[in-house]
Amino acid sequence: MKNRFKYIVVSSILLILLLIISSHNSKAQGYERKNILLIHSYNRGFTWTDDIDKGIRETFDKSNLTIDIETEYLSTKRILKPSYFKKIYDFFKYKYEDTNFDMIIVSDNDALEFLFRYGKELFPNTPVVFTGVSNIDKYNWANKESYTGIIEDIDIQATINLILKLHPQTTNIAAILDRTTTGKDLKLLIKNAISNIPAPISLTIYQPNSINQIDDILENISDNSVIILSSSLKDNSGDNIVVERVSSKIVEHSDLPIYSFWDFYIGHGIVGGKLSSGYTQGKMAAEISIDLFKGKEAEIKVAPNHFIFDYQQLQRMGINRTGLPANSKVVNQPYSFYRTHKKKIWVVSMVIIALCFVIFILVMNILKRKIAEDRLKASEEKYRVLFENTGTAKCIIEEDTTISLVNQEFVDLLGYEKEEIEGKMSSTELVINEGDLYKILSYHQQRRDHYIGAPKKYELQLKDKSSNIKTVILQVKLIPRTNRSIVSVIDISDRKELEEQMRFLSYHDSLTGLYNRKFFEEELHRLDTRRQLPLSIIIGDANGLKLTNDVFGHEAGDNLLKEIANILEDATRKEDIIARWGGDEFGIILPRTANKEAKKVIKRIEDKFKNSNFEPLPPQIALGVASKTDERQKIEDTFNKAEKMMYEDKKDKKDSQENPLLKSLTDKLQSSNYEGIGHTSRLIELSEKIGQKLELSDREIERLILLAKYHDIGKLALSKDVFKKEGLFDKDEFENLKKHSEVGYNIAKSFPELRVIANEILYHHEDWNGEGYPEGLKEEDIPLLARIMHLIDIYDAITHRSYHTINSKYYYEGPLSKEEAIEEIKDLSGVLFDPTIVNIFLDLMNESGGEDNE
Repeated sequence: MKNRFKYIVVSSILLILLLIISSHNSKAQGYERKNILLIHSYNRGFTWTDDIDKGIRETFDKSNLTIDIETEYLSTKRILKPSYFKKIYDFFKYKYEDTNFDMIIVSDNDALEFLFRYGKELFPNTPVVFTGVSNIDKYNWANKESYTGIIEDIDIQATINLILKLHPQTTNIAAILDRTTTGKDLKLLIKNAISNIPAPISLTIYQPNSINQIDDILENISDNSVIILSSSLKDNSGDNIVVERVSSKIVEHSDLPIYSFWDFYIGHGIVGGKLSSGYTQGKMAAEISIDLFKGKEAEIKVAPNHFIFDYQQLQRMGINRTGLPANSKVVNQPYSFYRTHKKKIWVVSMVIIALCFVIFILVMNILKRKIAEDRLKASEEKYRVLFENTGTAKCIIEEDTTISLVNQEFVDLLGYEKEEIEGKMSSTELVINEGDLYKILSYHQQRRDHYIGAPKKYELQLKDKSSNIKTVILQVKLIPRTNRSIVSVIDISDRKELEEQMRFLSYHDSLTGLYNRKFFEEELHRLDTRRQLPLSIIIGDANGLKLTNDVFGHEAGDNLLKEIANILEDATRKEDIIARWGGDEFGIILPRTANKEAKKVIKRIEDKFKNSNFEPLPPQIALGVASKTDERQKIEDTFNKAEKMMYEDKKDKKDSQENPLLKSLTDKLQSSNYEGIGHTSRLIELSEKIGQKLELSDREIERLILLAKYHDIGKLALSKDVFKKEGLFDKDEFENLKKHSEVGYNIAKSFPELRVIANEILYHHEDWNGEGYPEGLKEEDIPLLARIMHLIDIYDAITHRSYHTINSKYYYEGPLSKEEAIEEIKDLSGVLFDPTIVNIFLDLMNESGGEDNE
């Protein structure tokens, strides 16, 4: 008793000392001064920016750190000329030449892009935390290890689905956007979200330049429409106005419901939506900064969005709150006693619940004591009934290991009859291996000797009457005042099998069946011994996976990964370790393999890749190898060297004269002959002639020829059956065909060689009158090269194809003669085609006598 008291006293003193030390350290950290540069993309007074700023400052104020914040506003909603960032750079370089910052926090994309461009020169080796940044995949994150932060990922699909649920009569979504980078991105995102909705919902997009255009827009919006608002507009003087004024003005002149994706519109006329919070993103950025200051790792996080609604607008629209999503927040509600005194009510309620819980525990203890007393009074017959009806296999084992009594569950488990077991069979006869036999005899003896440490539960394997193996858990207890034991037998065979399956999955990639990175790293350290030297490592990175997923679908991407896995297995030995991690990354461990032999393995892999007949695109991979030959070398250095060699190989292939992946796409495009044999060569010749007629620069003519070659690259993602059809396209087929321009745009953006014509690929089916696709551009808003390609592409199609569908109004059964085609081109001048280009084209036809490019 005295020893226990001493133990408690000593433990208490140690705990108090630890608390004092912890408090001292915490206070010491609090006096450390940190210097932060906060760069906002937009201007002070813009609600979104002010909310982020508030979240950052309030979070820092609550921390135990001393923070000095220097704030800069780039005001890119007011000014964003090509030379603007350079002027800011010159200003910052002069202003902060002698200033060192411990951290830089940037809000929104423009500030991040500024740091990507100039941060290394202005603030070398300074960690950066970003927030409010969307679409981060478009940035090159190489050598940006010091960057972390908060991603803004607005949930457009959820808000549109909510609109259709709350307003089922909706037939049109009217999106009022600005012409900023954000507005352009939102346009595509909203289009994609609408395309995912099976119901026939139309989408109208407005991008006004001034708030004075709002009245005209509202007059054109049809009934049964819902407005989505995300617009930063200007007044008559060209100055940006507060965004809330836009929503307030719409409410003044329209009864239509308004939704948005940002919470600063709440209280200014919008019903609500799944909203992103600037304050929350500022708070999260500050929290990451604090973690970094404390030496913790900080991963990039995605800011949460929440359903938020304005009570007044719900009432105005007659929307019942029961139809709102779960956990929705409703603001601007009338006074409620519960909401006002919620904390007090909950405190009182918790006290009452706690008291009830204490009473319940006391009552339960009394009941348990009473039940225990009743059990002690139970007769031997009641004990036998309990033994027989417990639902678990049970037996009683005598001092000499004979099984004297079993219940029906025990009989069912092992398949013996009671008469075969009771008094005749020893428990040792059921045990399979000697280890388990020793275990059961040893524990049995320990219980007889009343050894306190004898296990009461242990696992072993038994065999039933049919010699089937059962993995069981034995729960054993010595019956008081006897040398007999009562044993519960729990069959865990299914659970053990499931555990084995889970163990397999924990070390394997579920898609390819290869090992995963966890197993790879464990094996790498296990094999890092002198006996396994030389030890070689191959690192591979598959090229074109994202492109395959985007163009041909994720099923094709999965099949590509499986093909790569099969090739790697075919090219290596059984004892080699092959693993996949990180989506498109692979690793191979080659024990007892010199660098020269490892390079031969790479050669076998590359040969098998070249000979692969995988469709839709042949697999491509970058490979790097390094070998450990001396046990003093660190295996981590060998791994890093192999990874470095892989990146160099990837760069060499990417920078080569002919990108292998682009060559594969080009070959596939040329072999497909979507518009017939010779279509591309004819367009190239016409492009060069028209370019010369228009006196385009050599560079522009080169771009036009490149466009002629790749304008239909998006058709690679479409089914070949569409182009085999003998006849005109129906509505669904034509809608499917229209997707190829946007797909082609995405493909072109993936290759540096094609980025210069990405916009022209996207818009080469836009009509002069604005009725083309995908965005309905008109007249000179359509890029010049796209206008040229639109004309010569259709001319070639109607003179060489039996059937051709231009749009829902214009289609041809042909092929037409050259004269008929020229007449059609004349008729469509100013409708589908640029009149100026038509005149140039007609002059060209007259000069050549209307000859075709056969």
